[in-house]
Amino acid sequence: MSTPPPAAPRFSIRRKIIIGFGLVFLMFGIIGFISYRSTRAFILTADWVTRTREVMELQERTQRHLMEMESGRRGFIITGDETYLRGFEEAQAQIIENFNALKTYTADTPQQTVKLDRLLTLIQRNFAEQQTEIETRRTQGFAASLTIFAKGESDQTTQDIRKILADFDREQRQLLAERAALTRYVGRATTLTIVAGSVFTFIALLVACFLILRDVAARHRAEEALAAEHHLLLSIIDTIPDHVYVKDVEGRFILDNVAHREMYGPKTEGTTTGRTVFDYYSAAEAERFDEDDHRVIETGEGIFNHEEARLQEDGGELWIQTTRVPLRDTDGSVIGLVGISADITDRKISEVQLLRFAAQLENSNAELQNFASVASHDLQEPLRKIQAFSDRLRVKCGKTLSAQGLDYLDRMQNAAQRMQVLIQDLLKLSRITSRALPFEACDLNEVVRTVLSDLEITIEQQHAKIEVGDLPTIEADAVQMRQLFQNLISNALKFQRPGDRPEVVIEGRIYEVKERSAGEVAIPGQRICKIVVRDNGIGFDPKFGDQIFVVFQRLHSRSEYEGTGIGLAVCRKITDRHGGSIVAKSAEGQGAAFIVTLPVTQPSPQANE
Repeated sequence: MSTPPPAAPRFSIRRKIIIGFGLVFLMFGIIGFISYRSTRAFILTADWVTRTREVMELQERTQRHLMEMESGRRGFIITGDETYLRGFEEAQAQIIENFNALKTYTADTPQQTVKLDRLLTLIQRNFAEQQTEIETRRTQGFAASLTIFAKGESDQTTQDIRKILADFDREQRQLLAERAALTRYVGRATTLTIVAGSVFTFIALLVACFLILRDVAARHRAEEALAAEHHLLLSIIDTIPDHVYVKDVEGRFILDNVAHREMYGPKTEGTTTGRTVFDYYSAAEAERFDEDDHRVIETGEGIFNHEEARLQEDGGELWIQTTRVPLRDTDGSVIGLVGISADITDRKISEVQLLRFAAQLENSNAELQNFASVASHDLQEPLRKIQAFSDRLRVKCGKTLSAQGLDYLDRMQNAAQRMQVLIQDLLKLSRITSRALPFEACDLNEVVRTVLSDLEITIEQQHAKIEVGDLPTIEADAVQMRQLFQNLISNALKFQRPGDRPEVVIEGRIYEVKERSAGEVAIPGQRICKIVVRDNGIGFDPKFGDQIFVVFQRLHSRSEYEGTGIGLAVCRKITDRHGGSIVAKSAEGQGAAFIVTLPVTQPSPQANE
């Protein structure tokens, strides 16, 4: 589903089919046109060849008819027999007919037309000369016609005619050769054009079929992938316990999951496709849902985490949290909406219970704080009387008491003293929240200097070495910061091996949280102040790293190290109130490091929690 959709093809299969077959038909048209032109050219050249052959035949017949005229004329002059003149006249008529045909066939050849004009002149002259000889034979006899025949004028004219016909024949044969060659060329060109066009068309058909089949296969694969993704989408949304549905712009359901259909029960009849909210809800409710849907579709803005209560058929109240976002196509146009609804009835019930428990807890804490304060105050009154009367007893009767009595008295006074320290520590613990001061700018350097001043005598007595780095200024309760450092530094001085010189290092820095780590309350982007108080004392087993912050928890007996076991619990409660944390890292005999993290700025100016 995360795979981006494939880019849309430049041409659809339908368009490719149209273009492919259009190109094929265009090729057929071009081939047909070329074939038509080539065929016409072939027919024309073939006609030219035929006409040339006919011209050559006419020229040969004309030559033959000239000989027939010559034979008929001579036969008549010698014999005077008129029968010879019939062949003469027929040949003469054929020559005239042949000349007219030659003139028709060679009308498109100017050079031949000029020769035909000269030939006509010679033929007419020849006819006149031969006719003169024939008439002379008829009227004057053989001797007179022989005299004219002997001059050879008609024979010379006949030779000129034959010479022109011979030139005409030579030119026609040359023209025949040229036109025959042109006919062969046109035939070859026509055949080549048809073959090449057919081959190209066949190749174009193959390419078109290949491209179309490839696109069809790709489309089939895309449809299979789309079907698989659709099935995967349905499988995924069917596993979602929330109600997921998709509607078109008319508000009709076009897709949903099993949880959505089960919500409507038997009303769905197995599917909600094509139905609207008016098929499942009352008119008033359906109208309200439909208005929300149309607002999302018309504005293009989603509705997020909208909570509303619906009355069920059994009279119970059903709480639904709904998110509706517009569904857009690839062009960004809204084509529907996607909705996700979750049944939050249990959460609402839990929230009510949680509020009730929080109120009860707040009352309990208040009562507990009041009880601790009152109890501690009330406990100090009899404790002061015990201390006062024990002091009087020691002053007035100390001399009369035995050694055992004095020992009992010492024990009683020491126990009263420890009880007083314990009560004071309990008061400090309860007052962290009950008497807290507002958060304001607090210079930790000044706080530590004040604490070291208060512990000056202890530091001198133990010859302790205290190193303090540059500490930042943060928003905090200055009094509680003093309590925090006082307890941490006091513990560092107290839990030392006999004879060792205490060494305590206090350093701090500010950093910005990049990502939230396990167990850390800070959020990314928040500026945090990190303070480390490190000593060279006796240390402790790392497995007790959390136990030492519990009230009254001690790792050593009172005979080894004094204390009530409340100091570190006070430190943790202070850091909790400031929205920070405190952890301890140590190993037995290797000292301890207490790491405090506090926000540089507080979310509100005052937090009396």
